[in-house]
Amino acid sequence: MRPELKSKLKLSFLLLITALPVSVATISFNAALNSGSMGGTVNNGVLIQPPADITALEMRDEEGDPQFRRFEEMIEGIQAEEYQPRPWLMIYLSAQTCAEECQQRIHYLKQLHITLGKNIPRVRRYYLHVDEQAISPQQRSLLREQYQSMGLAFASQENIRANLQQAGVEIDLENNNYVFLVDPVGNVMMYYTDQHSHEQIKADLDRLLKYSSLG
Repeated sequence: MRPELKSKLKLSFLLLITALPVSVATISFNAALNSGSMGGTVNNGVLIQPPADITALEMRDEEGDPQFRRFEEMIEGIQAEEYQPRPWLMIYLSAQTCAEECQQRIHYLKQLHITLGKNIPRVRRYYLHVDEQAISPQQRSLLREQYQSMGLAFASQENIRANLQQAGVEIDLENNNYVFLVDPVGNVMMYYTDQHSHEQIKADLDRLLKYSSLG
């Protein structure tokens, strides 16, 4: 067998066995929702079915360059041994200036992250500023000073709303902020509004991390 073909087969097998636990975790939420088989405890967030792709969020860095690619593009041309799973992402979306309420929310998300203990490295937090322009230098400096491990990005509100609508997700960024959960292969699979508590988010995240060996 040619080395390049063998490597591709190894990579395909690796992706199959690593993506499976994510599917199992998503299916478990759906099964619980439909049957109540988990003793009445179901997912707290809004499950996105089928999931949207991470590129639907159009996250860009300060220079305006995309921060994420589709999973298929990310693995194209790499060797199996070069594949490194991405962490789970907890992305906070806001179309307003991050004032007191916003800063309180991302502070609690940071505390939630800390409570994950040994699973902390499996999750990364992002603040996604939904506007045509990147976060102001003053706001960026403040956020980076207080939340060194949190990624910063911006996205067009019009584009992100249109992209999510294609996935059946309606968002109202004029009146709400959102937290989206993204799995390590780039599936935007659940979201939360301001009405969801941090305890509800953590309960779902704990369950996903328990059922998935990925990330």
